[in-house]
Amino acid sequence: MTKNKNNYKDSGVNIEEGQKFIDDIKDLTSNISPKYSLGHIGGFSGYVEIPNDISNPVYALACDGVGTKMRIAIQSDDLSTIGIDLVAMCVNDLIVSGAKPIAFLDYYGCDKLDREKGQQILKGILEGCAQADCDLVGGETAEMPDHYKGDNFDLVGFSMGINERDKIIDGSKIKEGNLILGLPSSGFHSNGYSLINKIQSGATSAEFLKKLLTPTRIYVKEVLALLGEIEINGMAHITGGGFEENLSRINANFTMNIDKTKWNMPEIFNEIQSMGNIHDDEMFKVFNCGIGFVLILSKENARKAKEINGSLIEIGFVTKESCKFKFV
Repeated sequence: MTKNKNNYKDSGVNIEEGQKFIDDIKDLTSNISPKYSLGHIGGFSGYVEIPNDISNPVYALACDGVGTKMRIAIQSDDLSTIGIDLVAMCVNDLIVSGAKPIAFLDYYGCDKLDREKGQQILKGILEGCAQADCDLVGGETAEMPDHYKGDNFDLVGFSMGINERDKIIDGSKIKEGNLILGLPSSGFHSNGYSLINKIQSGATSAEFLKKLLTPTRIYVKEVLALLGEIEINGMAHITGGGFEENLSRINANFTMNIDKTKWNMPEIFNEIQSMGNIHDDEMFKVFNCGIGFVLILSKENARKAKEINGSLIEIGFVTKESCKFKFV
């Protein structure tokens, strides 16, 4: 009795389709001029060179994902913005310490490769890299049948930044009386979507889902512009855990006081709060509530910062107390 011969394609992995997607990647990146990377995407690894203006370099690394915001993208059949989210969640973390993002890599794991969906994701990643002024230097696409089910997939990003060793911002220069300034968010960014998914549960309109897919604001250029002009004592990216969790990480010796009356929570937050009957305290524990990035500066530098960037909002101040964070 002759046994059937097995092959990789029968197991659910299509090598030929994967190779075509690699060609898609090469086509989409062929007209992009790299700023820091050497060569083009397609090798076994990517190389970057140190910018000429860095004399004593140290490297910052960050890894993050889009999380369950992907469920909204799948529900909407629109994957065009989550690549921007992917880059944003990584590079916004890098700049907290003052690092300049220079390189990005991605991992895309799925049940069955769909080149059209893959291209949507990649175009978003390239747009995110353009906004962050960094290079896409490589990545990994993995077809894993029976591991990912149906439309589910994984999307993970990895970024590298560079800084001068003596310019790392670690919160150690924070003093009592410093002011806290916030940069507005573009929406929920990529946090709290497990709760959002539970609330909206597929019953909302396409228009509302589109608002939920608003891509994460990338703060790289405006924060680096500020760093070129003034000294910043500490920063935080307001992600999962909201204000308390993220501001408590800056310097445990001081209390970060936030005044919620200093800005108006955008309407999309009010809509979700109403739909889910969420308490105010829970909103601020889970979501950024309209402020996506925070800077801590002396009063004089805070004044200068607001002159440089008119979107900055004074939202609080620093005191020396027994707790790390409180609303006032």
